[in-house]
Amino acid sequence: MRQFFIILVTLAVPQFLYSQTKLSQSSSKDSVLKVQQARKDSVQLAMQAKRDSIQAALDKKKEEARIRKQMALARRKKIIIPITEEIAMGYRQGSDGWTFFVNRGFIKNPNDENKHTRFLFFELGEKKNPKEIKTLNENFTNIYPNEPKPVSYKYGKINNFYPLRFGYGNSKPLTGKLDNKSVIIHWIYGTSLNIGFLKPYYLDLLIPEGSMYVRKVDKYSEANKTSFLDLENRGTIVGGTDFTHGISECKIIPGISVKSALYFDYSATKKTFLGIELGSSLEVYTKEVPIMAIVKNRPYFLNVYADFRFGKRWAKKPLDEEVIEF
Repeated sequence: MRQFFIILVTLAVPQFLYSQTKLSQSSSKDSVLKVQQARKDSVQLAMQAKRDSIQAALDKKKEEARIRKQMALARRKKIIIPITEEIAMGYRQGSDGWTFFVNRGFIKNPNDENKHTRFLFFELGEKKNPKEIKTLNENFTNIYPNEPKPVSYKYGKINNFYPLRFGYGNSKPLTGKLDNKSVIIHWIYGTSLNIGFLKPYYLDLLIPEGSMYVRKVDKYSEANKTSFLDLENRGTIVGGTDFTHGISECKIIPGISVKSALYFDYSATKKTFLGIELGSSLEVYTKEVPIMAIVKNRPYFLNVYADFRFGKRWAKKPLDEEVIEF
């Protein structure tokens, strides 16, 4: 009996140990799989959390950008402002000379009955005497065919006078524009400070020297008065000279001027500037302006004039605002 029990134990123990080993191996494999699955789930959760974080950051930036855009649009006011700026240039022909000018205007109260335009102006012109008449000595070429041909000149003229004006003026509309074909009439008035440049007038002359005549260019003086004005009628005036003679000898005569006129605005649109001006002006200088030797010269000029001008008008846009001009 004892031997039988020993044999039975001998057979059972290895079988039991084998089954325990199998069970242990199976349990260990399951544990490894569970750990691996847990690690895999942890990595997936971490990646998902990272993706969610990135997406949340992008969504936040998009929302902030949308809010900023809405705030910017809210700040931008869509307004309609009137045209308040203008600039024009043109040419003026007067009874005593010509002028080129530039006006820079600022329109005040454009939507009011008190609408008017204040403007600054810059002008450059020349004053002439009504007695100035161009003459050409045609006989000289016939008598002296080998000599340089003379150019025309103005008999009795002794100086050119070029006023430079810096002024301020105002324009007030007298009539409104009924339709695109009608004309607006403005009353214009202004004043200016003048700087007059007096340039000697040179002639091509035959000056007597002993028993002969010498051809030379000279300006008027008491010494050459007889030849400059040909008082003895000997044909001492050959002709005129070019503009450059006498530039370095310019003298300055200061003065002031005032003007009043009617301006007729033919502009097709509110942004264009086109019209004519008819008026008169008075210029007064600190001393007599000697232009001619054969007439009385005065320190003032009173004239009537007509001018033609063109330019443009525009609205001054404020910052950070959307503007519609009209």
